[in-house]
Amino acid sequence: MLKDVKETAAWERSKGEFSVIEVPAIIVSIETFVNLQKDAEKILGFDGASVLLYEAGKKAGMRWINRFSKEWGLKDKNFIEAVQNFYAELGWGKFSVEEDYKNGLVVRVENSFIARGYGNSDVPVCHFLRGYNAGLAEVLKGNEIDAEEVKCAAKGDDCCEFVMKRVD
Repeated sequence: MLKDVKETAAWERSKGEFSVIEVPAIIVSIETFVNLQKDAEKILGFDGASVLLYEAGKKAGMRWINRFSKEWGLKDKNFIEAVQNFYAELGWGKFSVEEDYKNGLVVRVENSFIARGYGNSDVPVCHFLRGYNAGLAEVLKGNEIDAEEVKCAAKGDDCCEFVMKRVD
């Protein structure tokens, strides 16, 4: 059954533990996440950091979307709406997922936590969300998916937009 984030969150202060939907989790500030990304860019180079964050995001997206599917028992538009609401509650941004018959799915994120914390950039920077959305699409579509960030709020676009493409 679908619940709000606050209904699925559990704190065990005596153990120093926090979980969401019974999955151990942590809470980190946007500043901490973005500093981690920028440090990875310095150490690995921009391309190396983007691959690392994309792959981590994709694995996380697949794990969480499978978990949501099992936990909530929702299908199709109801499932998508629940996922959108869940991430808005977590402060990740306002997600909208649309079918695109050419590519499969397009995910738009208004107020992306990464773009809002990163600052100005000449190139898209939401690598973790790009991977996360690819993982989401891969689970929903049942095909291997790659994602491209075609708009990024850090570049001055009105939102971050991710286009999913099936890997042939």
